[in-house]
Amino acid sequence: MSDLTPAMNSHLTLGNVFTNDWWHKLWFRADGATDLAQSTDETGMWLWWFCTLWFVFLMALMFYFVVKYRRKKGQIAARSPSHNTPLEIAWTVIPTLFLVWIFFKGFWTYMDKVMAPGDAITLDLTASKWNWDLIYQNGSRSNSTTTIGARTIPVFYMPANQAIQLRLQSADVMHAFFVPAFRTKQDIFPNRFTTTWFMANLPSGSKTHPKTVAEFETLKASAAAKGGTYSGAEYIKGLEGAPYEDHWLFCAEYCGEEHSEMAAIIRVVPNDEKNGFHFNRWLQSIGTDSLTPLEYGKRLYTSQGCSQCHSVDGKTSTGPTWKNLYGYPVTFTDGTSMSAEERTNVETFSNYTREAILVPGAKIVAGFQNQMTPYAGRLKDRELNSLITYIMSLSDKAPQGLPAGDGAAAQPANGAQPAPASPVPAPVPAK
Repeated sequence: MSDLTPAMNSHLTLGNVFTNDWWHKLWFRADGATDLAQSTDETGMWLWWFCTLWFVFLMALMFYFVVKYRRKKGQIAARSPSHNTPLEIAWTVIPTLFLVWIFFKGFWTYMDKVMAPGDAITLDLTASKWNWDLIYQNGSRSNSTTTIGARTIPVFYMPANQAIQLRLQSADVMHAFFVPAFRTKQDIFPNRFTTTWFMANLPSGSKTHPKTVAEFETLKASAAAKGGTYSGAEYIKGLEGAPYEDHWLFCAEYCGEEHSEMAAIIRVVPNDEKNGFHFNRWLQSIGTDSLTPLEYGKRLYTSQGCSQCHSVDGKTSTGPTWKNLYGYPVTFTDGTSMSAEERTNVETFSNYTREAILVPGAKIVAGFQNQMTPYAGRLKDRELNSLITYIMSLSDKAPQGLPAGDGAAAQPANGAQPAPASPVPAPVPAK
């Protein structure tokens, strides 16, 4: 309520309490971010005033009748009429006409929200425990993230004034796509598609991307000095100074232990000639062909939701930390184990990690539960190999030629130059 309270306090006068704007701020906090959201707000506020005025009218009428026709001492109560045909017709027909209008207004608004325009761009959004994965029309994924509290969540850039249709699917259990600013919610199911669409309005201009790296670092330092974490836009080449508007994306269907943490940001930027085609410029910059396996694996760590359950700094989370997985022994819940020697063998470790990603229930690390969604069929070989390479790099026993720990280059003990990194070997076929 922090955003609402100052605005309400500044308008808290008897006159403003009876204005539509004051009640709109009370119920919705802010205006809808799409034309359909604003239409939904108008319908909602009309219903609010309709119900409120009728309630006040009926209660006042009841109070008047109680006072006027109360039983008086020493007087015999008059006999009540059995019925009044004109009055009964009036109180039946008039409310019915209002209800008919409410039905059609709701029906038209609903149809507008479920039927996307013919020029809508279709994007694929996959929900899984507990992350969102969006694939753009060029096959790329967003490489932008932001930190909310202790959680890193994805940021999905969207063009303003462009119809966007999302083809929704779940990789595990039921989820729900819910963006409060769009006033829309759509259930997401496993093994079937659902769709939703929106067309976000232009950003107001109150927020802009940093124009330089120095400005971005200053913003982060300022937030840290206040004891917080900077959660605004990062510096992105091609988006310097571009206005943006952030809208929260939540899961509105209980989906397990970390349901409340399953969030993302939809970041709307301009995309027209007048405003510099900011979205197209960003979309062209997120290709992955030029990334090394290590760089691509680090990007997949956030975009594929691995960061939701696996830390890279040794901290305990829902799943085992990725720090020092390579080269260290592990015990599984079925009593079996892998020795440090086995997990130092690149081929053995690669095949184990591949199985752990695709079929996580095959071997559960002791002390953890089988909560991970299988990634079989969701990742290509290049993505799997890049994730394995990144996991190996997080160990202080990382193979020569891979960065050790968090980016420090691994060096041989004798000071010689490290050998070139060997590619992650192809998995050995199961016998």
